[in-house]
Amino acid sequence: MNLHKLSLTRVANGSRMNFSRWSTRSLVVLLVLSGLTLAVSGVAIVSYQIVRGLILENLKQQALLKVEQGVNEVDEWLSNRRSEVAMLANSPTVRSLSWSLIEPYFIAERDRIGEYLMLSIARSNGISSNTIKGEIGNDISDRDWFRSAMSGQIGIHDPIVSRTTNLLHITVSAPIPSDGGTPPIGAVSASIDLQRIEQVVRQLQQGKQSYAFALNSKGVPIIHPNPEFIGSAENPAPSLLVSADRPLQAIAQRMVNKQQGIQLAYIDRQWQYVAYLPIKQADWSIALVIPQRNIESQLYALNSLASVIGGLLLVALVGAWRQVHLFEKMRTRAAQEALLNRLTTRIRESLDLQTIVQTTLSELGSLLQLQQVLFVWYDAPTYTFEIVCEFPQVSIGCGTQLQSDPPLSLETALEEHQTLQLISPTSHQTELTLSPGAYLALPIPTQTRRDGYLIGWPRNALSFDDWELLQAVSDQLAIAIRQADLYTQTQDQVRLLNTTLSQLKQTQLHLVQSEKMSSLGQLIAGIAHEINNPVNFIHGNLLHAGDYIEEVLALIELYQKHYPQPPNPIQAKIEESDLDFISQDLPKLLNSMNVGAERIREIVQSLRVFSRLDEAEVKQVDIHEGIDSTLMILHSRLKAKPDSPEIEVIKHYGQLPLIECYAGQLNQVFMNILANAIDAINTSRAACEIDLNPAQIEIVTEQVSNDQIRIRIRDNGSGMPEEVAHRIFDPFFTTKPVGKGTGMGLAISYQIITERHQGQLICSSTLGQGTTFDIYIPIYQSYPVTAISQLEYADRLAYSKVQGAE
Repeated sequence: MNLHKLSLTRVANGSRMNFSRWSTRSLVVLLVLSGLTLAVSGVAIVSYQIVRGLILENLKQQALLKVEQGVNEVDEWLSNRRSEVAMLANSPTVRSLSWSLIEPYFIAERDRIGEYLMLSIARSNGISSNTIKGEIGNDISDRDWFRSAMSGQIGIHDPIVSRTTNLLHITVSAPIPSDGGTPPIGAVSASIDLQRIEQVVRQLQQGKQSYAFALNSKGVPIIHPNPEFIGSAENPAPSLLVSADRPLQAIAQRMVNKQQGIQLAYIDRQWQYVAYLPIKQADWSIALVIPQRNIESQLYALNSLASVIGGLLLVALVGAWRQVHLFEKMRTRAAQEALLNRLTTRIRESLDLQTIVQTTLSELGSLLQLQQVLFVWYDAPTYTFEIVCEFPQVSIGCGTQLQSDPPLSLETALEEHQTLQLISPTSHQTELTLSPGAYLALPIPTQTRRDGYLIGWPRNALSFDDWELLQAVSDQLAIAIRQADLYTQTQDQVRLLNTTLSQLKQTQLHLVQSEKMSSLGQLIAGIAHEINNPVNFIHGNLLHAGDYIEEVLALIELYQKHYPQPPNPIQAKIEESDLDFISQDLPKLLNSMNVGAERIREIVQSLRVFSRLDEAEVKQVDIHEGIDSTLMILHSRLKAKPDSPEIEVIKHYGQLPLIECYAGQLNQVFMNILANAIDAINTSRAACEIDLNPAQIEIVTEQVSNDQIRIRIRDNGSGMPEEVAHRIFDPFFTTKPVGKGTGMGLAISYQIITERHQGQLICSSTLGQGTTFDIYIPIYQSYPVTAISQLEYADRLAYSKVQGAE
């Protein structure tokens, strides 16, 4: 059949088809009854060919199975290497891109695994380092494995000659992901010796003079008994795709196309079977070449057996013919019913029209032996045909637009038996010719202005059952089209609504968060600044005022010592002002004023720590300092009041390093969670319960891994039911009365922890017992903390302990 000009057939009725089939069956009966001797000979020959074919097919499958075992062994070995390299690329050590850290790690992994010649790392600019020459700084940006890894792929590449070892090896590469996911920040590669794969390939033999070889994606042998055939990028060898040996060239093309099979071909000046299978883990294929005599030697004893079997078949033929005929008829009917059942099931399971139609055409074409079958959209006003699907998919192409020339409707062509010429609007060449009396066309009604049509070209005559099947299929397709249209419309509306809702929520969340952080930060920073100046003035002058007062009191005491009997007016004034009491109380008064000023300075410092407006957006901070500043701000809410009990804060602080974070936003998270804990405790405590169950908030910090800490805030408040706990991070969800809460605090906190800090915020609550929030955040947001900063932090921590002891 021409691939561009297609002549399809329309059948007017089923009588002509049935005549063809019944004449064939009648001829078979006539031949069986009239030519017994000829039938015995024919059956014997046929039996011989069938048995010979079955045995030969079994032997061929055994050879193919042997190749498959070798391929599976190579695939499993390559898969392990691929997983190991991907694991190395995703390790924190490799992602640091620090060769001083990576080199000992690579050497340890190389020695542990024992499969690699060399492990290398390449940065995004192509500069590489490896375990043999260290940080050599070679530019490998021209290597295929590097470009593949930087495009985000994990790959196993064709053998190349190493610039470091000058040895031929396989390269397994993987991208080093960045914190954001893409693009990669570098690539990891592992160099593997070909010896393991060569060992597997060379073990594939079946008799004398058999051998195996492996091809890469370009048809060049990478493993072959003849070293002259083996090639690489540095030592090119001729590709078998351009071999002068046409059978070998055809087999190589199938291997490059990732096909599998076994076939007989005239290669190396003799007939040989070639079994070939693709390797899944790489763009390679393995083939086993077996001389024809090695496989067919087991068929020599079949000749004598064929005569005996032929006689036995002759006896059984007459009775079996009827049974075969009935079975074939039942099988055809069962296949037709199975097709309808599959179509019905597919419509129920999937509403993808393209998948349903393509499956229908494939099964319909195979079952009815149609030479070609199409499903087209037909637009009657414009005489336009759109090819939706076809079987087999080698003719016109899905999505092709065709128009009738001259303009003629399909209905008119069918009714008046006219030829319909369909041309391409772009090339104006005839692509399809529908000749009268030569094609079948079944309409598929739809609810749009386009109608669907099944157009087919049967190879053989169609029976009445076949026509019933076609009609049933057209009905099922009509249902599928209607359901697919409704589903598409529904999904479009759902996607639009979901997108709009998501955008609205995100916009509201961002606006509220930005406004809240800006207003709160400016307010706190302004208050802290305004209070700080006068407090510093008072605190600084109190020291001098104390010194002055001490001098005055000392002077008065000196006067009293040298002039014990002052004049009467002075004596009266001393008694009136109670000089002794003033002398004792005035230092105490100054000390109280100094304590108050110091307290105000601590509050101002807490406000400055909480707002963090004078610091970098991302920096290393002491988490405990942020928690303490938040507690300082909430101090008034922790005190006992007439309508609420005193809340005890229990701290279990662990040894934490400095944490890279958005300090101001993290303090906002502490504020939201602690404020909610205070609210939960105040609403759950009756006066009679305070003595039995004191109000408590427990704060626990610890380092749970090398790169992550946990902050746990637990209260013994009222707790939450499960349905409420599942929604507390939803924007605008709140259980507080109107005017008491916006429902944004925990939603913003969740976004700060998960999106800004790449951490986790987990809530667990038991009704009547309390609520626990676990905050997991990484120690490093972008790069590791240096040893100096950790040392400074340790000194600072030791100093604080000494100050506390004093």
